[in-house]
Amino acid sequence: MRVIFDARHLQTVSRTRGIGRYSRNLLAAFARIAPREVDWTLLRLATFPRADAQPLPPHREVAVARLRRPELSMLALDALLLPLEIGWRGADVYHSVQLGLPLAARARTVVTLHDLAPLRWPEHYLRLPHARVGHMWQYALAQRADAVIAPSHATARDAVERLRIRPERVHVIPEAVDMSFAAPPRDEARRIVRDRFAVPERYVLYVGQFDPRKNMDGLLAAFARAAESDPALRLVIAGDMGKLAAYLRNALARTRAPRDRAVVTGFVDDATLAALYAGAECLLHAALLEGFGLTPLESLAAGTPVVGYRAGAVEEVVGDAGLLVEASEPDALGDALVTYLSSPAVATELRSRAPHRSSLFSWDRAARETLVVYRSVT
Repeated sequence: MRVIFDARHLQTVSRTRGIGRYSRNLLAAFARIAPREVDWTLLRLATFPRADAQPLPPHREVAVARLRRPELSMLALDALLLPLEIGWRGADVYHSVQLGLPLAARARTVVTLHDLAPLRWPEHYLRLPHARVGHMWQYALAQRADAVIAPSHATARDAVERLRIRPERVHVIPEAVDMSFAAPPRDEARRIVRDRFAVPERYVLYVGQFDPRKNMDGLLAAFARAAESDPALRLVIAGDMGKLAAYLRNALARTRAPRDRAVVTGFVDDATLAALYAGAECLLHAALLEGFGLTPLESLAAGTPVVGYRAGAVEEVVGDAGLLVEASEPDALGDALVTYLSSPAVATELRSRAPHRSSLFSWDRAARETLVVYRSVT
């Protein structure tokens, strides 16, 4: 079986985000389990620096050119350009890990849909004409794909309900934390955080971006509620301060959250991130939609429970290792955070459940199940 895998997101700004982590870990798992019947070709960007060294299955490469902002140019141009660039080479399967399907393919097509946030918040994601046209075009091609991979049942339901994709063509394959993820012991983690960011011992953590679905207003309102009764509590916010940082700044200006007790770290490396998770009282997660919920899972892998909304796939990931509330109740998240922080027995019990919960997710299992999807369409 000849498979062309779109590995371009290992080279773009997405390499440190969900799509890049998905590509990196899935390819590393393919390398570990080494399916003998698969002949791999990896699609890469000729116009960008090569991806960082990592385990990969034996493969050939096809290099394509894209513009300075490759994610947008892929979205707008892949449908037309990929059929001319790939050459197909007798391929049996083409796997697009994000919306990057060709208009005409001489192979079976598989696409991973991480979430359908653009359809819920079009005023943000589809504001620019080329983004709107590109998404609509790619969603139409996803409807025609031979198989769709969703990282959660929540995303699978969205694919069926919003894109009208037949349920039998949607396959739920959960993701996992990086194989290299290693959290230090809690005391060591707190020392690292205190030395690096001057944060006292008690803090709750947010990890991620700041776009509308991440709900910065809800996050900060919940923290403000807990901060009223806990003068030592801090909120640590770890995320790349790029174009979306204005959403965070505006939310800080709108809410009652004490700004002097919110510590914004900016982007941090994986080792520092693992320490931030391990030293936190909990991960505070106010997102209104998650296609999978990688940051909640990383928090559990570090032994730290989650306080958040049952939004999208979060409940599927967190299970009984957190306190989850309905996003429709405005004060519920703040009340849950206060309950958690004021109940040592509850925190201890949830903390004891976290490692087992995170162990239920495996990249090797995800790779084997993805191979089953490839075989099912050929």
